Amino acid sequence: MARDAFRTGVHSLDRALGGGIPPGSLAVALGDAASAVELLGYRTAVATDLDTRYLTTMRTPATVRAAIGDAASAGRTLGDLGPARAETVDIRQVGVAGESADVFHPSLGEHDAVVVDSFRDILATDGWRDAFTAVRDHVRERDGLALLVLDADPDGALDRPVRQVCRAADAVFEYRADRATEDTLTARKVRGLATEVPVLPVTVSLEVGRTLHHDPDRGHQ
Repeated sequence: MARDAFRTGVHSLDRALGGGIPPGSLAVALGDAASAVELLGYRTAVATDLDTRYLTTMRTPATVRAAIGDAASAGRTLGDLGPARAETVDIRQVGVAGESADVFHPSLGEHDAVVVDSFRDILATDGWRDAFTAVRDHVRERDGLALLVLDADPDGALDRPVRQVCRAADAVFEYRADRATEDTLTARKVRGLATEVPVLPVTVSLEVGRTLHHDPDRGHQ
């Protein structure tokens, strides 16, 4: 039996996508260092209802678990996902500095969902392509979901590895923080959506939970 789309936990985005991200997808979330792009990773880890492994290169498991719990109970802006679900996420800290990304492959385990924060650190290793392929093949074989969180300004000049990852990914999301108005999340591309879903890209507000606009003219180089 085919799986339904996986929720991201950002309800306005899930509605805009007709339910969420299609099974077997590898998604990338882009956001500059000043944004809270990791929020999508935290919410997705809880919302999918899959056995989820969260791999972090930059935070301790205790810090990530607390952040996932906070994100799961975001209240009126994003909706309560149930903070108790955060306790079921398998969180592992992986070291990649100066190493081959080969260390990354055994960390995938038997989980159907994988979140990596931050994949920018993996890109700094010689073996990032192998790591990317390992994650992509893992979730496709399991009909699961992977989300790679990347510290990169979606409005800036993306370096070559980031562009390559975005081209190869099944879905690309862009997080923008704007203190003057509201944070937004744009679905730039999502492969395998139902035909009745509006043409992408589509932008949603993270403050009031509504669709803001469609902008079909912008895209990754």
